[in-house]
Amino acid sequence: MSIDRADGKQKLCPVCCRAATVKIHDLQSPYINSLIYTVHKCSDCGHRFAVGPISQEILDAVYGAAFHSTSQQRAVGPESSIYINATQRVRWLTANNLHGKLLDVGAGRGYFVKIASSTFEAQGIDYSKNAAEYGRDLDICLSSGDFLEANYAPESFDVLTFWDVLASMIDVHATIQKSAQLLRHGGHAVFTLPMGDSLACRIAGARWPLWIPPVNLHYFSKDSIKTLLSQHGFEVVRMEYLAKRVSANFLLLKLARSFGLKRLEGPLAGASFSWAIPVNLGDILTVMAKKA
Repeated sequence: MSIDRADGKQKLCPVCCRAATVKIHDLQSPYINSLIYTVHKCSDCGHRFAVGPISQEILDAVYGAAFHSTSQQRAVGPESSIYINATQRVRWLTANNLHGKLLDVGAGRGYFVKIASSTFEAQGIDYSKNAAEYGRDLDICLSSGDFLEANYAPESFDVLTFWDVLASMIDVHATIQKSAQLLRHGGHAVFTLPMGDSLACRIAGARWPLWIPPVNLHYFSKDSIKTLLSQHGFEVVRMEYLAKRVSANFLLLKLARSFGLKRLEGPLAGASFSWAIPVNLGDILTVMAKKA
């Protein structure tokens, strides 16, 4: 597959659609070495975004079975980081008085849907072709496919969750617009977002672990997420930096990638130390928005 290097020309901001953008730096994808992306920053809303090659072939290669086989995506018991995160997220949703019918977008192997099913009428969708199989394993409703093409009835959900997902969407406006269509009046959408205006990002620079195109294509500011949501009839009701559990070997793997230590990636990916370590660097924002 031939991949052209992303150019550094000025681009329109995908959130506020203005041309006041500047190039920050180039990135190599940690998933496919031949893919190069250019990160731009909007001078108006502060949104940062990666420009580079995107195709069906690339997405299928990135989101294959291996993507959901890391210690961060796969659970080996209730002490696994992904189970702990799912349980804490369900508690957070219920503490904020959310209830009813829930759709988890980008549900991965479906552990959050499984935990949420004790409180919500929950189902999920994931881009992975294996998603439906994962759902059968957990005895939950989990669909395979593109959220933007999924055929859900309008106003059929009370809650939509996008855990570490919105940053992956090529067209964030289309994603929020569809969310508004699927939510009932007064329904809520919840997101976890990599924050390009965070102190951790500014300190780490090009070594920030969340620069991972094409999995993360968008890196938000508080202004950019408020701008995006308000354009589609949402009101932000809560913003919080919540701690997240990360498996020890996945954390070391991310550090190895950040410092270009590719020879360590294989051994770390297959390592057995998967202790769930709480992490909160103030660079992943949880946002709850209500459909007006």
